[in-house]
Amino acid sequence: MKLSLKPKKITAAWYLEGLTGFIISTENKMYNIATRREIKMVLNGYTKGYYLNRKFYSLARLRPLLRKIEI
Repeated sequence: MKLSLKPKKITAAWYLEGLTGFIISTENKMYNIATRREIKMVLNGYTKGYYLNRKFYSLARLRPLLRKIEI
């Protein structure tokens, strides 16, 4: 059985200042730049957020770090 996968083009819209290697695409999904994998949002107790570099970041904690990428 042979699988053929189409390469996905990721367009970065935002980056996180202080957390290198992570972007948010124009489709509002977070990606790791090095591996090109999508980072899934998780629920930790009642708080939504992401695990980045083995540390939990809530959405409220990530919001001040967002910087828009100007094209």
